[in-house]
Amino acid sequence: MSSKKLFFEDVKVGDEITPIMKEVTLVQNVMYSAATWDFHRYHYDREFAESKGFPGTFVDGQMFGAFLAQMITQWAGVDGIIKKLGLTYKIMAFPGDVLACEGRVTGKYSEDGENLVNCEMWIKNQKGETIVGPAHALLALPSKSSK
Repeated sequence: MSSKKLFFEDVKVGDEITPIMKEVTLVQNVMYSAATWDFHRYHYDREFAESKGFPGTFVDGQMFGAFLAQMITQWAGVDGIIKKLGLTYKIMAFPGDVLACEGRVTGKYSEDGENLVNCEMWIKNQKGETIVGPAHALLALPSKSSK
């Protein structure tokens, strides 16, 4: 992560969150399975997944949350804090898919001494199909006056 800082005062409703692109690979599926202790064969065993009627291995839904968390933390900078993250799955993604993670600011307010920003996000594949969405995040950002 870079050392950039995003301040509450600099964020406006409607601002775009800097998007990120992710190309899903079988190796990435295996690594994510190992990192999360989710060793379900659907994510790395093509023959098993096909025997269950799927076109091949598919991405663990939790990985979409990781992609969105990466996007939002890169945008928010080192002092941004994710307070909440929620997402809705629409369709599956498979190795070889190229995913665009995008979002925008939908609200901002101060409450209980925190500067909070609401964001809506989504993930689309290379065909323009929505994989995840809507997804929502609540961030706490620092104020310029507290630097």
